[in-house]
Amino acid sequence: MSHHSSSNQKIEYLPNHIAIIPDGNRRWARERGLYVLKGHEKGIDKIGEVLKWCKEFKIKYVTMWGFSTENQNRSKEEVKGLIKLFETKLTEIINDAKAKRKDESNHPKVRIRFYGDIDKLSYTLKKYIEKIENQTKNNDEFFVNFLLNYGGRQELVKCVAKAAEDYKKGKLKNIDENAIRKYFTTGDLPDADIVIRTSGEYRLSGLMPLQSGYSELFFVKKYWPDFSKEDFVNILKEYSRRERRFGR
Repeated sequence: MSHHSSSNQKIEYLPNHIAIIPDGNRRWARERGLYVLKGHEKGIDKIGEVLKWCKEFKIKYVTMWGFSTENQNRSKEEVKGLIKLFETKLTEIINDAKAKRKDESNHPKVRIRFYGDIDKLSYTLKKYIEKIENQTKNNDEFFVNFLLNYGGRQELVKCVAKAAEDYKKGKLKNIDENAIRKYFTTGDLPDADIVIRTSGEYRLSGLMPLQSGYSELFFVKKYWPDFSKEDFVNILKEYSRRERRFGR
């Protein structure tokens, strides 16, 4: 499988699923003497850019960690602001998708989905999420997943509890990986070939524990708003090299 990027580099092995932990929005803003939410806004814009790059390289699945359950411990004002930003930006995504529908031919049909503890989000955000998921549910060319109010450990614990309950009731005959996968909210997502985390933090923070076990990890020193297309392409090239060396 090869693809010519704008830098005319041929990349031999492209990933099917990239998961991203877009870290460093707050520090980016603070270092510039800006209000924290400015950083988040810049970060959400960056998500839009990166999704375009993924489409360009025909990467089928992209999962973005929007914010974690731990982020809820931030100041009320920041969490509220962040949720507000998601609301306004999501509206833009919806309208953008609508506009593109008129020109079907060269836009892949995108399915957008949300995972995490959605119930705890604001009423308006939940409505938006429902609307976007419904509008895109029959699309199957490009899958964009947002983890909102998500925690990998919580997901794991909930899933095990549910599986145990069903096992006790006799609904579940044996507990193996496939059985467990069905209980994960993110269980229908394929394994992530690549996990990218920005801002110089070297950990996965519980990101999709089931799907990241064999992922190639890429840690980028830059804060998320500064993540560039060149950084992205370099990761794809390095992934392709690793695939050549360790290809099954």
